[in-house]
Amino acid sequence: MRFAASVSTSADVDQALDELIEPVDGRVTPGMVDLATLFVTGHFEDDLPRIVDRVTGAFPHGVLLGCTACGTIGAGREIEDGPSMALLAASLPDVDVRPFHLDQEMLDQTETVHDWERVVAVAPSSNPLFVALADPFRFAVHGFLDKLNEVFPAAPLVGGVASAGRQPKENRLLCAGETYREGVVGVALTGAFTVDTVVSQGCRPIGRPFVITKGERNVIQEIGGQPALEQLHGVLVHLSKQDEALAKQSLFVGRVIDEYKESFDRGDFLIHNIIGVDRRSGAIAIAGHARVGATVQFHVRDADSADEDLRKLLAGYAERDVRGAMLFGCNGRGTQMWDKPGHDIGVLGDVVGPVPTAGLFCGGEFGPVGGRNFVHGFTASIALFRPPV
Repeated sequence: MRFAASVSTSADVDQALDELIEPVDGRVTPGMVDLATLFVTGHFEDDLPRIVDRVTGAFPHGVLLGCTACGTIGAGREIEDGPSMALLAASLPDVDVRPFHLDQEMLDQTETVHDWERVVAVAPSSNPLFVALADPFRFAVHGFLDKLNEVFPAAPLVGGVASAGRQPKENRLLCAGETYREGVVGVALTGAFTVDTVVSQGCRPIGRPFVITKGERNVIQEIGGQPALEQLHGVLVHLSKQDEALAKQSLFVGRVIDEYKESFDRGDFLIHNIIGVDRRSGAIAIAGHARVGATVQFHVRDADSADEDLRKLLAGYAERDVRGAMLFGCNGRGTQMWDKPGHDIGVLGDVVGPVPTAGLFCGGEFGPVGGRNFVHGFTASIALFRPPV
């Protein structure tokens, strides 16, 4: 199992492709590349047919997966402005790579396990990893994840939403030599490999966990038998002045996914935005489901919290034989969150090591929390590839 990554910031398409492909040739035998992921900024939209032909020609036996993006990530860099391309080439012996594409009509017709096996060419029993890239405008991204979770309940999904376009048909999705303007493209990987998924939502918990004792739809009315705002006030008065100020600016609700765990830590919570409060009733509305009996905890997010969260989640992989990585970061991270570019891929290199990595800045990130796949925001979703255990 070998990986190689490269980036280019040249505005000249031929020079960019040379800078992208030539370094990879020396690290991974082109004829043995099984999967190549390619991310390009919208500057190259008109050149995409030539780009796809060149990359597929360089790796004739590999599956190409990619999309257009507002910024790319790779080879130790995060490039948020200007033209850029990022490439990850992987030689995956004894791994089956099955590409797929779904548009909305196909998704609506894909209901049974048999339907899904026909589309993605793998069975739930094969324990696949899915890597997927979606266009959000004419495709029900959340519906896609819901169906995938139902049919493949143990299969992790990583990837994200293409971010180069601001309206329908402006994004481009690349899969197996074809270019699409809508839907979702992806690959299902099965066979002799190990993958670890890290989903850093950039938050840290404050206070203690509570159980929702009264709620409806997305409104948390009571937690721990008291109005939700009263419980929040009790949390705030015991915080440091710094954390109290942070909570007033950047407060979230984390909902535990796996209620069977004895204790909860980072990575156990799905983070929801707070979208409104009712001071008379003490209720809090969140961008998620307020299910009675669910465990929740308040969280805060800032640059320091996001850095701490990512480092802590990656720490367990520092001594493992990680060969390659895919990094899908929110376009609200990067220099929108930190003073200098390259934070997330820099932390990956600091903690795990100089792992060949490529990815993009997304308009929404895919990744599992508590064994279920979700669409996230302000998140770094990372897939770490290792040899089979």
